[in-house]
Amino acid sequence: MRSIWSWALLGTLVGATLSVATPEANGADVPSDVSIPNTRRFEFASKINAHRYAVSVALPDVPCAPPGCGVLYVLDGDLYFASAAGAVRLNAPGVVVVGIGYPGSPAFVKTVLAAHQPLPAAYRSMPKSQAAIELERMYDLTLPATNQELTAQRDITVDEQTSTSVGGLDDFLWTIETDVKPRVAKLIAIDPAKQAIFGHSLGGLAVLHALFVNPDRFRTFIIASPSIWWNKRAVLADEPRFSAAVQAGAATPRVLLTVGGNESTPPKKIPPSWGMSAVEVDTALRRARMVENAAELAARLKALRGNPGYLVDYAIFEQQDHGISPWPALGRGISFAFTDGP
Repeated sequence: MRSIWSWALLGTLVGATLSVATPEANGADVPSDVSIPNTRRFEFASKINAHRYAVSVALPDVPCAPPGCGVLYVLDGDLYFASAAGAVRLNAPGVVVVGIGYPGSPAFVKTVLAAHQPLPAAYRSMPKSQAAIELERMYDLTLPATNQELTAQRDITVDEQTSTSVGGLDDFLWTIETDVKPRVAKLIAIDPAKQAIFGHSLGGLAVLHALFVNPDRFRTFIIASPSIWWNKRAVLADEPRFSAAVQAGAATPRVLLTVGGNESTPPKKIPPSWGMSAVEVDTALRRARMVENAAELAARLKALRGNPGYLVDYAIFEQQDHGISPWPALGRGISFAFTDGP
């Protein structure tokens, strides 16, 4: 059984394309693989947590004005990199897109699965590469929780998790600072004052935590459908410190919160891949309070009075559920970060 908020990574979007080679072009009877022009990909082992990552970079098709390009960092890059690259190139020229994901190679998959034996039942029916990526993102995008705390939220997540399989978020965020940002800066000149970060679901939780604990690391925080419910809303423990920093003029980030209008409403037909009954889905959504938590947080952040530059916006996408809401959030977030103002 799986969480409503656990993604079915049946394939990587990094291989999606804006151009396609034809059989005639390569002399083969079978069309060639597709690719995104003017992109780069690198893999590395983090100096912080020793985990392996794959980062895809879409470079601008136009020159960037000095001092350099804006940058959009996209969590769950395996899912959203291609979409973000296309949207940015059409709507925000001069912005680099950086998708942070996982290698998915046989060696990576073998190492990850070996570290999680016996494999939780929720992952046994998945393709091995999918299971490995989901296990890594669950660790990277969550705050710590004890086994007892994880059991207490089982009616929301359903997944079988232990304290050792979650809680790597702070190291993951520091990996972005120490391993990802410097590599991007070697590829192209960037403007440190025009950096944004996007995350959805557990990725939204990660971006919200980043906002609260280090609001100066990015200019714009795009927080899509954040899993605020995680471990009794533990992410909100740092909200008072952030609020005080804003009111003192010490923090002036731009913040966009989004959520799908149907994210607290059970779908008419429950996908079999969820592995949940109608009663379980209804219980999970009621406890998660996706729409309510996002709206309440947006209201609190909007009410803060800080220095010029601090800005909070909130968008609810009507008739959109959790699975489709990241795409309108990406569009709104790109506009908010790079075309709506300074």
